[in-house]
Amino acid sequence: MDESNMLHYMVLGKFPVLLLSQQKRHSYLVTAEDLSKEPISIGKDSTVYDGIEKIIDNRISGLIVDAENTNSGILSARDIGKTLVSKNQNTKTIPISHVMQELVLVDQYAPIPNCAETMLAKKTNMIGVKGKDGIMGIMTKHDLVKHYHETSMDPKKTQDVMTYGSFFVHDDASMYDGLAKMISAQVSRLLIKNSQDEPVGIVTFGNFLGKVFRYEQDVSSVFTDYGKNCKITDVMTKQIITVTAQTSLPRIAKILLEYRIHGVAITDRRKIVGFVTEKDIIRELARQEI
Repeated sequence: MDESNMLHYMVLGKFPVLLLSQQKRHSYLVTAEDLSKEPISIGKDSTVYDGIEKIIDNRISGLIVDAENTNSGILSARDIGKTLVSKNQNTKTIPISHVMQELVLVDQYAPIPNCAETMLAKKTNMIGVKGKDGIMGIMTKHDLVKHYHETSMDPKKTQDVMTYGSFFVHDDASMYDGLAKMISAQVSRLLIKNSQDEPVGIVTFGNFLGKVFRYEQDVSSVFTDYGKNCKITDVMTKQIITVTAQTSLPRIAKILLEYRIHGVAITDRRKIVGFVTEKDIIRELARQEI
């Protein structure tokens, strides 16, 4: 048998190294190439504003930069958020190459739990899948959540994996203050509360990108100008998707997929007590045995 058609991998614990033909491997485990999809990419010479436009148009959280190159990068909504906070500069003048991060790669035959572990360890929302001829596709958190939903029989409840508490700002905070808090706290969402500490909305990086795309129409418009003058309520999403602590984790995964969101709020006696996010589900995937 041609060596190029052989899959080499180690089954940890009970079994020795196995050689499985590529044709038979689907009977044993799902690997990176099974979840890989064609990336939505953008050229390295594009601007951050171009990246924002493409992210919004495709309703995604990141882009592959220069996908045909082995030294591809990634431009995420979080990276753009950091740029908006740190640079007093119009996004139409900032090259993507100044903002993008290195694309983390996994082998096309890497088992899914290993892919999940890599994504968590590297703190990235997207990883590249590498074949013998270069990058063959990408895998996102959304893809892993979908795989979990389709395959998991996990009996865990939300209360077993949820993160208790939440970061928030009050509704009189500025857009800039909200985004700066998300960056400093390393979170991807903020609750918005009124003066009675009641939740009235939620913001994600996508909310801020939409604001930039709609309003930054000329070179004199800079995020720090209107970002400090506009209230966080101008960009927040009023509908907060909630579940109870008894909701099963596979059910949470289904909700994330149906609503195209990255996390849900957990309520107890009608009060938000925490969140479950894509990251929590991916952490469960990483714990699965191969």
